Amino acid sequence: MANIVINGKFLGAGLNGVHRTAAHYSSLLIEHGRAAGHNVRLVAPAAFAGDPEFPLLVPERLPGRFGAGQGWEMLTLPALARGALLVNFCNLAPVLHGNSVVMIHDAQTFLYPQDYTGRQAAAYRALLPIIGRRARRVLTVSGFARESLAEHKVAARDKTEVVHNGTDHIHATAPDAAILTKHGLAPGSYVMALGSAKGYKNLRRIFDAMAAPVPGGLRLVVAGGPAESAYRQRGWTAPDGTVFTGFVSDAELRALYENAAIFAFPSQTEGFGLPPVEAMHCGTPVIAARAGAMPEVCGDAALLADPDDTAAWRSALAQLTESPELASRMTERGRSRASELSWQAAGERLWQVIAPLL
Repeated sequence: MANIVINGKFLGAGLNGVHRTAAHYSSLLIEHGRAAGHNVRLVAPAAFAGDPEFPLLVPERLPGRFGAGQGWEMLTLPALARGALLVNFCNLAPVLHGNSVVMIHDAQTFLYPQDYTGRQAAAYRALLPIIGRRARRVLTVSGFARESLAEHKVAARDKTEVVHNGTDHIHATAPDAAILTKHGLAPGSYVMALGSAKGYKNLRRIFDAMAAPVPGGLRLVVAGGPAESAYRQRGWTAPDGTVFTGFVSDAELRALYENAAIFAFPSQTEGFGLPPVEAMHCGTPVIAARAGAMPEVCGDAALLADPDDTAAWRSALAQLTESPELASRMTERGRSRASELSWQAAGERLWQVIAPLL
């Protein structure tokens, strides 16, 4: 009986972004490992209140004398996992434990360090190559991410395995359409984008593409992210009538996806690019940047546009608004592609990588 220890430090923060992804992968590894007869332990430095979406996430609380943050992860965790395969899903892993697997989601701090705090970018740029060399296997979420990690000498290609993210979690929460009423939005009356003032997220491309009215008079809705003032500070001017929703819940996000005429994702790079596939699950046609992992992840299920070409984005918007047949065709392709990127498939692929290491 082999022993697997999962690094549960992420459970001390909110289950959003990478942490929610880690929760999915941890649940899947517990399920597959225990079904194969292995002893799988999830350990964490602090108590976890639990989450009904993840009933298998019941960690052993094992605090140490180095606190509950990086001290615990780098110094306490190696002792707790002695003799076991240690699996880490949130980019970092203790360098003192060589029998480990680490998921490094992307190389963003190397590609766009200006969009991260100086301390965070410096720490990741220093630690990730050491962690990548020490780990037995590195996991990442796309072929593009694997190439980026190799180019920046974080992890060699021949020890890096691709495990595409699951995406069907969007169906776990019922939509809350009250968000549309709150902002005076009719179904099919808007283009949706996700809010972020980070430079590589490239929201200015949509602002510029919709500066003049688009066919059909669609408004722009920026879901989540900062207030409009954050974009103005960067010199980005939103189109007249743009709705900035501020924080949205998972239920509100699903409702916004489902009722958008188009979902636009202009990011200049992504290790995976989850939002376009979430929109596909919700039956919304997608325009995504021809950059990062988006061509790999979206395939022919999205219209792809140069992230630096405003005219190309305006043309793609016009194509979808002026051709119901094209919009319908992209919607069907999107649903088909999204169905291939399930958490069940991700769990099976993850176990294919982990099992031979035991």
